[in-house]
Amino acid sequence: MAVEFLHELAVPFFKVGSGDTNNFPYLEKTARKGRPMVISSGMQSMSIMQQVYKLVKPINPNFCFLQCTSAYPLHPEDVNLRVITEYRSAFPDIPIGYSGHETGIAISIAAVAMGAKILERHITLDKTWKGNDHQASLEPKELAELVRSIRMVEKAMGSPIKQLLPCEEACNEKLGKSVIAKVRIPEGTMLTLDMLTIKVGEPKGYPPEDIFELVGKKVKVNIDEDETIVEDAIENHVKKMKC
Repeated sequence: MAVEFLHELAVPFFKVGSGDTNNFPYLEKTARKGRPMVISSGMQSMSIMQQVYKLVKPINPNFCFLQCTSAYPLHPEDVNLRVITEYRSAFPDIPIGYSGHETGIAISIAAVAMGAKILERHITLDKTWKGNDHQASLEPKELAELVRSIRMVEKAMGSPIKQLLPCEEACNEKLGKSVIAKVRIPEGTMLTLDMLTIKVGEPKGYPPEDIFELVGKKVKVNIDEDETIVEDAIENHVKKMKC
């Protein structure tokens, strides 16, 4: 049996092709070898994949699922990358990947952006060779470009924390806006919204998001039209200004 032969060769992992994913005796035998498993899901349903998970997990927890559509070449409308999201939700404790049979590399790059941790593509030296599989495969130059693009996407995924980044400081210094006096405001005036506007100002003052909090505050000094509203000009100032 192929499993026994590959096990004797000490392969780093077993790949279960889509055609055997619902072959439960084969899956169980493979799982018991204890090697990592990559299980493709072409031609299967979510119900089948849930059964596969329940069968394999107690025997060998070191496995992953690949979203796959078994067509060669695969048309974009049949790729269904959203299944990757569904798999990640249904099976959060295992890696989810993508096995692609489409032409080009764009869809595979998108799969990585959607969270695929493993990517499988077929390789050929000539797409014109006999057999549909060659049409759905990548030539060496495409493979190299795919790898470069994936590494770029991995960098671009970055952090989920939204904040002002160091690389944005120069732009913020040039384009970041402040609360500005729309009219001349005499000392002792209680601020109203119609006295204020938002513009690029120098120096920086209260950020635009604080404009409503300034309403009702009293100014301690005369403020000229188009002058920045700064912290020292406000009694009981709202908060420290942002740079």
